[in-house]
Amino acid sequence: MATSSIPSLVRSESLAQQGYDTIRRAIRDGKIPRGQLFSESSLAESLGVSRTPVREALLNLFRDGVVEIVPKRGYRLAELDEAAISEIRLLRVALEQLVVGRLCETCTPAQVRELRTILKGAAPKSRGRSQADMYRIDEAFHIRMAEMAGLLQIRRELLSVRGKMYLIASGTEVASTRNDAVIREHED
Repeated sequence: MATSSIPSLVRSESLAQQGYDTIRRAIRDGKIPRGQLFSESSLAESLGVSRTPVREALLNLFRDGVVEIVPKRGYRLAELDEAAISEIRLLRVALEQLVVGRLCETCTPAQVRELRTILKGAAPKSRGRSQADMYRIDEAFHIRMAEMAGLLQIRRELLSVRGKMYLIASGTEVASTRNDAVIREHED
């Protein structure tokens, strides 16, 4: 597996959390190919850490339904059929609607300003922004909304669902016009 393009980790937050985040991004960006087996050892070497935080990260990704454990062989990305993909999309919409509904009841002007600040990382036009930047901004926006709404269990589920969405989108290019539309929707 070509994991040399996955960046090494720094020790500001737990290595397992950094590994989780880094592996999720690598999946999203298509750096971990579908159907290919990979090991804790190969990822640990690429990330510049021991196997223990990588194992913990992979177990969390397994719990999220993003990777599968292949006994005595390693891991591979989960395969999702069309029914699963459809259900994941419905779940994401339902969770995000719950968050927005709660925020409509409780959101303060300061919180609205904070959300607009997050979006300024992508606005006024997403052109010139990398797809990775757009994913980062979109996730930060939605996760922060769940935090503001005090919906921490939904926040955790959103991270899991978004991990599956990254699996679905793995390595797929998104048109900048779609990015612009997403930012406009979020600003509204």
